[in-house]
Amino acid sequence: MLIDSHCHLPSLKNSEKLEKTVNEACAEGVEFIINVGTSLRLSKEAIKVASLYTNVFATIAVYPHEDRDVLFTNIQSSLADLACQPKVVAIGETGLDVSDWKKGRSVDDQLRLFELHIKLALDHNLPLIIHNRNADDLVLETLAKYKTAKLRGVLHCFSSSWEIAQRFMDLNFLLSFAGMITYPSRKPLLEVVNQVPMDMFLVETDSPYLPPQGHRGEENQPKYVKIVAEKIAQVKQKSFEEIAEATSSNTRKLFNI
Repeated sequence: MLIDSHCHLPSLKNSEKLEKTVNEACAEGVEFIINVGTSLRLSKEAIKVASLYTNVFATIAVYPHEDRDVLFTNIQSSLADLACQPKVVAIGETGLDVSDWKKGRSVDDQLRLFELHIKLALDHNLPLIIHNRNADDLVLETLAKYKTAKLRGVLHCFSSSWEIAQRFMDLNFLLSFAGMITYPSRKPLLEVVNQVPMDMFLVETDSPYLPPQGHRGEENQPKYVKIVAEKIAQVKQKSFEEIAEATSSNTRKLFNI
């Protein structure tokens, strides 16, 4: 059995699509789904979806560029309330998203928001799901400040080098691989897949984004986590069953499910 450790399920407003997505994942051997919140509204919805399905869990967070009109104090208090809700298993996705997009938060504001999430994770003894775009050193520097606090978590959709991977693992963070490991343009990432220890990685889809090779141009689905696991098995020269067992065990342990 597999676990999709990071996806964004269809909205409750589209109940038929939601039901179909969850059922098709189950039919492909996906035992559990972690539905990730990215705003106050979507975090609340993730909790509601998790309450409807025994095999779905929720995470809560405000993505680096979401809820820009909400005061940080209000974000903090709202997330603190949500963190106590049943089936919330992590804080995230949170982190840094550095790009030339002019309408997003400044890096300084992103760092402030990131540390708000880190402290929330520590206060509630929950793991952290990290979003990292073009910010390896800044994310590492921020997490390193909390190493003695035993902060733990996962690098969602990991796409950096083996050297960077080692530095994150030294900080007690696992790596999570998504469909991009199947892209021909991402061959250097396979070095990380090959070398990462069996107890230090998860699999995910990040659906509806980043569909695996063979489904590019389509909407990604949690059921495609099987394709990610199959690619890892090929690269590491392990059986699919070994990868499924290891990643499921790692995910259960990290998220306490």
